[in-house]
Amino acid sequence: MSNRADRGSELLLGAVHFLVDFSCTALLTASCVGVRGLSAALCAVLYNGCAFAMQLPIGYLADRLSLRRTLAAGGCVLVAAGSLFAHPLVLCLLIGLGNACFHVGGGRETLQCGGAHAARIGRFVAPGAFGIFLGPLSAGKLLLVYRFAPLLLGLSALLLLAQKQKNVQKEKLPAAASAPLRLFVLCGCMFLTVLLRSYMGTVTRYAALSEPCFAALLTLSVFFGKFFGGSLADRFGAFRFSLLAQPIGTALYALSVVQPLFALPATLLFNTTMAITAHTLYRCAPHRSGTMFGLTTLALYLGVLPRLLGAPNPLFTWWGLALIGLGSTALLLLGLRLAQREGKRLAC
Repeated sequence: MSNRADRGSELLLGAVHFLVDFSCTALLTASCVGVRGLSAALCAVLYNGCAFAMQLPIGYLADRLSLRRTLAAGGCVLVAAGSLFAHPLVLCLLIGLGNACFHVGGGRETLQCGGAHAARIGRFVAPGAFGIFLGPLSAGKLLLVYRFAPLLLGLSALLLLAQKQKNVQKEKLPAAASAPLRLFVLCGCMFLTVLLRSYMGTVTRYAALSEPCFAALLTLSVFFGKFFGGSLADRFGAFRFSLLAQPIGTALYALSVVQPLFALPATLLFNTTMAITAHTLYRCAPHRSGTMFGLTTLALYLGVLPRLLGAPNPLFTWWGLALIGLGSTALLLLGLRLAQREGKRLAC
């Protein structure tokens, strides 16, 4: 594939990622505006369960069937179809599964085409931050949410399939996979790292989040962290970069209890781990790219589940944030060290 076609493929997947996340959050917000109590909690748990936890079994099937673009396009169609149903639970089921299918299909292609570099998976995932931020803000514009966005999703599915013929290339897979026991430990480290990072997002309760400017800046921090995390890991080495960045991020999170502005650089630094964890798992299990991608999203779901269920949270203190941050950093560094010893060309 030419560099121009490869760049076009990357841009298309990133743009559709934004559209899918925007459509899902806008539809979810618009559909569940009048829902209260148990039904509202059920909608949140169902949607997030389908969108994140289901990526693991869908990823396993995608690996077995070698699905990429077809699965991603099918996800767009499912999200568009969800807009046709008024019942919130039906809508949550369809858009959640559609979200999962798109992410797995796009994630598999991005990891495989990125090969030894982590930058590409970060650039694929990052646009979703804007979609998640803007979707709920647009929920009141019903024509956009229920007509225009589904139409764009249908067109996106056609574009993904049309570009499929140009996107035929051999997967850039590493030569070997990790030993089973070490892979199990490594997966556990990365899984718990992502889970704690996700849980950190539910722990923080900044009053400034009610201010649109602060919420927008926090979204930008998430975007830039995910977008540049892989590139920084490629440039400096995943272990070396994480050894410096994550303790700094932890200290900034602890300080953010007193001054919320510290949460902006802390969020940026913590989100750099998204590309690092996903790419490290892929490099150690290259023939299971969908499964490994789904493993990280299952951890994301489990991290937010306590908040979705309304569990009390006593950890929004400097020591609570420091404890979570240091724990996740230690697990990340251990996992990266194990990956290095497996000879996956992850530079020190």
